[in-house]
Amino acid sequence: MNQILEWLSGGDLRSDGMSSEAAEFVLKNPLMFEELFEGLYVTDDVVRGRTADALEKIARTEPKLLNNCLAELIKIAKEDPVPMVKMHLAMIFGHLAIYEEKVSDLTSTLLHLLDDESVFTKSWAVVSLCILGRKYPEECKRIIERIEPLQRDRSIAMRTKARKAVDLLTNKKDSFPEGWIKSEHLQGLGWK
Repeated sequence: MNQILEWLSGGDLRSDGMSSEAAEFVLKNPLMFEELFEGLYVTDDVVRGRTADALEKIARTEPKLLNNCLAELIKIAKEDPVPMVKMHLAMIFGHLAIYEEKVSDLTSTLLHLLDDESVFTKSWAVVSLCILGRKYPEECKRIIERIEPLQRDRSIAMRTKARKAVDLLTNKKDSFPEGWIKSEHLQGLGWK
C-alpha cells in the first residue's frame, strides 16, 4: 500500500480519517493523483471509503483531475458495496456537471443510484441530479420523473429531499438549499 493510502487506513467508516489531508496533498501535488485513485481498488472498505471522500474533496476545486476517470468511477459506483464510496461518487458526479459531453453518462448513473439502499447515496444522487437538471434543462423531465416517487420513500429525510428537489427543478426561481452546491466552479452560477 502506498503512503497516501496508509494515511487513509485504520479505524472504521465512522471517521473520515485523514481524507482531507490526502486531498490537500494531492491538490498540491497532482502527480500523486494516481496513487490516491488506487485506493478505490483495495479490498479494505475503510480505505476505499476514505479514498472516495478525498477524491470528492478534490473534485470540488479540480474536477479536471477526475474527468478522464469517469468510466471507472461509474463502474465503481454501480458495483462497490460500501455506501460511503457510492455516496461520495454521487457527489463527484455533480462536480463533473461542467463537462457537457458527459451529461448523459452522469445522469444515467445518478438515476441508477436512486435505487441504492443507502439513504445517503440516494440523497446525494438527488442533489447531483438537481445540478444536472438545472444546468441542462433537456435532462429535467426524466430526472423529475425518477425523483417524484421518492416523495413517498420510507425515509422521512429522503421524502423531504425529494420534495425540495422537485420544487427546485420545477421552479427555476428557487435557490439551491445551503450545502447542496459544494463545487467552487458551480458557486457563481447564480443558484444560491
